[in-house]
Amino acid sequence: MKVIFVTREGYNLPGARIRCYNFAKEIAKYGIETEVLSFSDTLGALDGERESQMPLMQKIKYNYSALQKLKSDKEAIFYLQRFNYHSFAPFLAHLFNKNKIILDLDDWEIRENPRYYFKIYPSSKAHYFTREIAKRSIFCVAASRFLERFLLKYNKMTLYLPSGVDTELFNFSDNGRDRGKIVFSWIGTLHKREYIENIKFALECFSILRKKYSQIIFEIRGDGIYKNDLIKIIKNYNDQNIVLKGWIHPNEISVYLESIHIGLFPIARYTKFNLAKSPTKLFEYMAMAKPTISSFIGEPVHIIQDGDNGLLAKTKEEFIEKMQNLIEDSNLCQHMGYKARETIENKYSLNVLGRQLYEILRHNA
Repeated sequence: MKVIFVTREGYNLPGARIRCYNFAKEIAKYGIETEVLSFSDTLGALDGERESQMPLMQKIKYNYSALQKLKSDKEAIFYLQRFNYHSFAPFLAHLFNKNKIILDLDDWEIRENPRYYFKIYPSSKAHYFTREIAKRSIFCVAASRFLERFLLKYNKMTLYLPSGVDTELFNFSDNGRDRGKIVFSWIGTLHKREYIENIKFALECFSILRKKYSQIIFEIRGDGIYKNDLIKIIKNYNDQNIVLKGWIHPNEISVYLESIHIGLFPIARYTKFNLAKSPTKLFEYMAMAKPTISSFIGEPVHIIQDGDNGLLAKTKEEFIEKMQNLIEDSNLCQHMGYKARETIENKYSLNVLGRQLYEILRHNA
């Protein structure tokens, strides 16, 4: 059996890194031949914030190049990571050669509220093609419960498989637990307006606590097309303890997380994007035994047991209260950090998730 993981993104972005490169590495341990066809890494396409710079004809050319590669593997299974412009090459190869397809979703890249014509046909092309590919897939893979419910409408064989984390790379130590200062952290890309809203929510909570606690710091690590919007928001606070440090290479995140104390995973409002998102950074905080505060929205609700392996907050007032609890109680921080690591090892480590993917492949491919 051979599985070709097809993604438009490169290794530096979590969708490709975790759900293609990491999953490919894991199922290869069981004797499955794997390959990653990344439009970015393999073919040279732009990704992330630069993807919008590519004209339509260039995207067509990349699909043509990918199609030539995929058509030669008539027995391979195509593991399609999300639906986007890169989906047409594996879909056409599937039509020509009858290759089996698996659709993997870890994000909501469809219109927020598409209209439906005759109550059947959506106004969103992405929505239409996503569901058509889901129907043709031997099974689908959903990274969140929201996406699982969405895909189950079109394919009853849908596997819930969170993004998880490589626990060998994210392997914590007890070093760096200096409580002279307390560093709150947010890490991620700045390619979506929702992320700026989420950070703004956290900044509002942090600024209230700063009036009482001089030792707390809020570090933001990220980059993207909305970076300048975030810089303007930060400048309004005029607080040297709010620091935007910029993008960090994925292989360096675990080292960076040794230096922080508390992870923040704020979600400002209910949108399909926020509900569907697989919380990569939440898993990474937890793997590094960092206590994390998350909003009571979306996927974190299914991962965190409030008061045990992390904290959940339903309102801004609760978020502030729980940040304060962690500031004042280092023993609580340590206990939650250890419980968080235990949760990751038992449920969300890459080797556990890789085994689940292998088993469904073994029985259904």
